[in-house]
Amino acid sequence: MTNLNQDCTETNKVAAFLSATEKVIAEIVRQLLVRFGCKVSVKGQGLALQYDVACGDMKATLFFRNLYLEIATLGRDAEPLQFDEKLSDYSYFLSKASFVIRSKLEILLKLLKSKDVNKTIDEIYDEFKGERIFIEKVGKLRRKNGPCPNPANN
Repeated sequence: MTNLNQDCTETNKVAAFLSATEKVIAEIVRQLLVRFGCKVSVKGQGLALQYDVACGDMKATLFFRNLYLEIATLGRDAEPLQFDEKLSDYSYFLSKASFVIRSKLEILLKLLKSKDVNKTIDEIYDEFKGERIFIEKVGKLRRKNGPCPNPANN
């Protein structure tokens, strides 16, 4: 019974943190993408938020669920989720959020600016071995997975 209560408390902390910060995080990501020359269309909200991003002829979808959870928790796949208590320190929050956002956008922008997507997918996969990613190219279907092949989990 204690674990269930602890799980609910941790989940409530994560939910409260995301409720307070999700719009700021999403807006920072949108502004950065626009600054890098991308067009952004917003779909959904909260954990279901996604951005359809276009840069030239290239298009991609950025899902926010795991980006949010990577910032808010000690491990986004942990069960139960555990809120990162250090986030109460504003400097730590800025540092962690910046790192997570940068790591995701760096990969996305490399793909969107690529002249040879297949080659870039291979380069990204090799360069970002520590990063959990899922890349799927539609057309001639091609997949490159990090540890988890479900795009909703990456």
